[in-house]
Amino acid sequence: MAGWGDFFGGLMNKLPIQGRVERWKNELENIKKEKNQLLKGEANDKTIKRMDIINRRSSELVQLLKNKASD
Repeated sequence: MAGWGDFFGGLMNKLPIQGRVERWKNELENIKKEKNQLLKGEANDKTIKRMDIINRRSSELVQLLKNKASD
């Protein structure tokens, strides 16, 4: 007879729950897509501010992924 731990462990393996590193990779991919879309359009104050935010977050994510890879 299986215990509750086995039941919940099996259930958790079947659910599509992303890990921390996978979320970082997905976020990085999404902001790169957004950056490419912004580069196709006209530059104005709003897009320039958004590009600055994207660049900072992209740098943070790359650093997090590098740190995780060295673990």
